[in-house]
Amino acid sequence: MSTVFIRKRSKNYIVYLEYLDKETNKKKQKNMGSYPLKRDANKRLVEIKEEIYKDELLLPNEMIIEDFILDFLEKHKINLSITTYNNYKRVCKKYIIPLLGDLKLCDIRPIHIQNYVDDLVGLLSPKTIKIHLNILNLSFKRAYRLKLIKENPVQFVEIPKIKKFKNEIYTPEDMRILLEKCRGTSLELPINIASGLGLRVSEILGLTWNNIDFNDFTITVEKITTRDEGKVILKEPKTESSVRTITAPKEIILMLKQLKKDRLAAKLKGEKSHRELIFYDKNLEPIAPDVISKKFKYFLEANNLKHIRFHDLRHSHVTMLIDAKVPIKVISERVGHSSVNTTLNIYSHALKEMDQEASDKISTTLFSDDKKMG
Repeated sequence: MSTVFIRKRSKNYIVYLEYLDKETNKKKQKNMGSYPLKRDANKRLVEIKEEIYKDELLLPNEMIIEDFILDFLEKHKINLSITTYNNYKRVCKKYIIPLLGDLKLCDIRPIHIQNYVDDLVGLLSPKTIKIHLNILNLSFKRAYRLKLIKENPVQFVEIPKIKKFKNEIYTPEDMRILLEKCRGTSLELPINIASGLGLRVSEILGLTWNNIDFNDFTITVEKITTRDEGKVILKEPKTESSVRTITAPKEIILMLKQLKKDRLAAKLKGEKSHRELIFYDKNLEPIAPDVISKKFKYFLEANNLKHIRFHDLRHSHVTMLIDAKVPIKVISERVGHSSVNTTLNIYSHALKEMDQEASDKISTTLFSDDKKMG
């Protein structure tokens, strides 16, 4: 089977086609185009892969789902984040291929997908099952476009309902107790940043010293940490709106300034530290979000505090901003939501309470005298 790949030569990205010469029975390479921008080279790469796919793969009546879905996943990789790609790959190898992989692509029917879903109900959460269906839906959409199947079977499947998750939050008093309890621990700074700025745990762990402006009291979010095949790496956030610069409470900036001084003093004594990262493990490597989440859980248990997720500190922060009558647009931008509607949907419960409060105030202002007269 032919393969296609990109190789950088000088300042250009060149797309190469590697194929087997039928006359010599040897592999040869052909230049399929040179591009100054990698995205243009990637676009050409996908086009050639499509041609290879249609010309060289097994005939539709012979192709099995395992071959098709793994090939699809590899081609779709450029559209996914590293985390999502690895998650999709894991789902395919652990569930989809063992349960559906041997079926011929042309034989796939809605009943096969429905049985697959029904088998997973009770074993996996509805939210997780929806990820499985998303992988199947994307792959079968491609198969339908290429006329390998007559219809996308996923569109006829009944999916389990996802229960709307109610975010647990800490009240301002809960927060004050938490901040007091964590003082002097390794979680003090992460908890303060999450509570005082509403950053996601991955955003906190992705902070570097050049993200902190000690003069203007601002923090810039431009990196997050995530796992990539077992290794923790730094990468750009998923959405453009997540990249942002926000004003930080002076107390948090002072905590960061003190940490920087302590690190410098330790370095002068010969202790090793990471040059850029603010948070890192004992091996001077980035920390995965789940590590902090688990550590936070044990911390709450040890101090007999109400259980919430570390991410709920972000929700608590936003709820406090709403209670403080901070405009929704400002809140949305500070926490890195893609739109104001996202903020409105997530925090509708807090906004309903504000709406009731507004109604009560109008009632008191306009109709208090009428009530007295009555």
